Amino acid sequence: MTGLVTRGTGWIGLLLLLSTLPLRAQTTGKIVGRVTDAQTGEPLPGVNVVILETQQGASTDADGYYVILNVRPGTYTLRASMVGFTPQVVQEVRVQINLTTEVNFTLQEETITGQEVVITATRPLVQRDLTATAAAVSREELVVLPVENFTDVVNLQAGVVEGHFRGGRIGEVAYLVDGVQINDVYDRSFAFQVENNAIQEIEVITGTFNAEYGSAQSGVVNIVTREGSERYQGSLGGYVGDYLTTATDLFMGLERISPLHARSIQGDLSGPLIPGYSNVTFFVAGRYVHNDGHLYGRRIVLPVDQDDPRAQYVTVDGRQVFVPALGDSALVPMNWSEQHTLQAKLTARLFGQHKLTLSGLWQGDRGKNYNHLFRYNPDGTPTVYGRSRSLLATYTHIFSSRTFAELKGAYFTNEVREYVYEDPLDPRYPRDDALRLLGGNFSFYRGGAIMRHFRRRTETFTARFDITSQVTLRHQMKAGVEFKQHTLTVRDFEVKRNPSTGFQPAIPPVHTPDHVYYHKRPIELSAYVQDKMEFDYLVVNVGLRFDFFDPRAEVLEDFSRPRTSPRRPAPVRWQLSPRLGLSFPISQNGAVRLAYGHFFQMPAFDYLYTNADYIYDPERGLSRAFGYAGLEPEQTVAYEIGLQQAFSELIGLNLVLYYKDIRNLLGTRIEVIAPGFDEPFQLEKYGRYVNRDYGQVKGFLVSLERRMAGGFGLGIDYTFQVARGNASDPRAVLIDEMSGIEPEKQLVPLDWDRRHQLNTSLTVGEAGRWTVTLVGRLGSGLPYTPSIADERIGVENSARRPGFVQFDLYASRLWKLGPVGVQLFARVYNVFDHRNEIQVYTDTGRAFPNLRYYSGEPQGLNSKEEFLRRPDFYSAPRLVNIGMNVTF
Repeated sequence: MTGLVTRGTGWIGLLLLLSTLPLRAQTTGKIVGRVTDAQTGEPLPGVNVVILETQQGASTDADGYYVILNVRPGTYTLRASMVGFTPQVVQEVRVQINLTTEVNFTLQEETITGQEVVITATRPLVQRDLTATAAAVSREELVVLPVENFTDVVNLQAGVVEGHFRGGRIGEVAYLVDGVQINDVYDRSFAFQVENNAIQEIEVITGTFNAEYGSAQSGVVNIVTREGSERYQGSLGGYVGDYLTTATDLFMGLERISPLHARSIQGDLSGPLIPGYSNVTFFVAGRYVHNDGHLYGRRIVLPVDQDDPRAQYVTVDGRQVFVPALGDSALVPMNWSEQHTLQAKLTARLFGQHKLTLSGLWQGDRGKNYNHLFRYNPDGTPTVYGRSRSLLATYTHIFSSRTFAELKGAYFTNEVREYVYEDPLDPRYPRDDALRLLGGNFSFYRGGAIMRHFRRRTETFTARFDITSQVTLRHQMKAGVEFKQHTLTVRDFEVKRNPSTGFQPAIPPVHTPDHVYYHKRPIELSAYVQDKMEFDYLVVNVGLRFDFFDPRAEVLEDFSRPRTSPRRPAPVRWQLSPRLGLSFPISQNGAVRLAYGHFFQMPAFDYLYTNADYIYDPERGLSRAFGYAGLEPEQTVAYEIGLQQAFSELIGLNLVLYYKDIRNLLGTRIEVIAPGFDEPFQLEKYGRYVNRDYGQVKGFLVSLERRMAGGFGLGIDYTFQVARGNASDPRAVLIDEMSGIEPEKQLVPLDWDRRHQLNTSLTVGEAGRWTVTLVGRLGSGLPYTPSIADERIGVENSARRPGFVQFDLYASRLWKLGPVGVQLFARVYNVFDHRNEIQVYTDTGRAFPNLRYYSGEPQGLNSKEEFLRRPDFYSAPRLVNIGMNVTF
């Protein structure tokens, strides 16, 4: 077992206590405030404060204070009323996930019956109870951004570089939808995409986070989806678009305008399930989106082998080139994507104190990943198919305005399949040595196909019970327990067609190097307790989290004997992680915060279970790493200090300094098969995954916000960051060994170490009529390792690629036709059509040319420049989408 503290009876008692408490990931906020007499300033007890849109409310206590918990994120209207006083209404009250919104009332003695005072609230630029770096994007803000999905919103946040949160590796982020984590444990990616038209609010936490969040080291993306409305309403819209670029010599296939190159249609509908009965509502949303992509190939040849009867020799630049079968030379998209999504939610409010929510999601997607070597043989690359389903049931019981409980049950499954032909015995599969025989120097493949068949399926069942209580005016307690049962099934094999199979397609036997299969059912248990203390001079978030993991698998006792060693059950892992956040209001317009925490995460499960049969393959050697079910959690200790300062009601500044110490990261170790035993391949080397890598991140960010007013709003943030470690890739030790390079014994820049990042956002417009938003991202170049002829000539990642610049635009115009709204909009990505070099040749540091351009000749059908000028080394060109949306 592993842990942060010495085991003892005191800790055992604490764990037993925690196991009886509930767990939840926060999806709501709260409203607090005080009601006083406008003439005397004295508190008013017994005042009713109600949220008009939800009818949630509370009465003030003897000191005039009130608290309303469990408020979904959104914008609301509050009304305070008491006999003998004129009611007061406050509009535009914004509630955010996990934060406190303060709304105070001053009531006048009533002089005219039926009169009420109406006030418009202003969201404070300084959120005094914010103890970590977090950004909330509301539904209203989301629709005016030039983004396709929530991942685009995440990448706009300070400290995020292409999915890496504050220097962490990909996969160190917890993705939650309505309080339930949706990470696919196979690779720690999110299992499905929540479409923008179904999102109520997105919270992106890039710094330290509270104990209620687990299974993450670097950040949290918390999505709350929409619920049904009390009246019928909906929308229907879509767009068409195409890439418009002058670089048609680089991006083949984009010469002509094709309006249906990119297309989407989406809609949503909500309202009462039974007309006139608003206690049971529904929300349903769907979307279809397709994009042919910007990377094309040409079907010069077909994916067959050299024995095809259509084989012939073709003359190219005076050379005779053997081709098994010529194609029709048609242009073929090679990085296309398509997705269908259907999401529904049913909400029932029963007897005033009970709420039942049932939601489900179905998503199917398919597409291809570009492979440059197949540019003249595009049909030889596999298509990737995905299918996701999710079901969530939530029961909420409100004991009082200060205490509520939730019971959640969730199930989701995510399936991925990848193949050229669905039937692995399809006679169209070529010989398995076709690619090796039909390659060549500086040449695209002249036939053959990728023979891999891959399928994985992840199922996760989650059950939890939680309770939240405003125990006193100053203390909000949360605690809980959560149980997860995972089922992970993976089948990965290479179709064989060679003399041993009679030149017919065949599936290799299971549990051999050419056919990996495993079916595992690990379990997780977690619990936490947390107290949020809010005083006038200090806000404290303190918590303790417990995580337990049982891989339910076996490991070797002696790794030098992979075939003959006895096996034993893999050890279970547990850990305690304390979290602390402080916020010190230094004035009405400023606050300083400090945060510290321990964060743990099990490695992606594929690293635990892949190749767990320990069958050594001499043909692959070190290139085939073995999984290890006894891996320990990866650990991060994070520190943060921040300052919020408002200079006026419109302009605010945020400054953050942070540091992360990352240990137990996934790496690899080389094992040697021992002589003297009944082991084949004695003294051969193989690799297995272990916890060995280390990383360190430090940086600061500065953001300036000018709130939308007077027709424009502005946001600017700058991040300076240094992300270093001993390895960017968990397989670095094996890669270095195969290349004859000594592994790094010093900290070097990690692959995603972008030292400077500047994000800008400018919005101009008139509310309810027209809006234009321009978003810009500018970043310094990412590192690479310089080399010549595959021989390293410098320290790992000691050189830098060119920088990154991209501006995206959203523009819309809205017309109101009675209850119907008609909106025309345009989204333009990469407005200035900038050629960002996202990959480079390591001998020149540029996407083109490289030093090999000046020596050697191609042996295939293509020219040397066609082979070396790679469109996938550049970011996508300008994409223009034009659409319409109708609301009713």
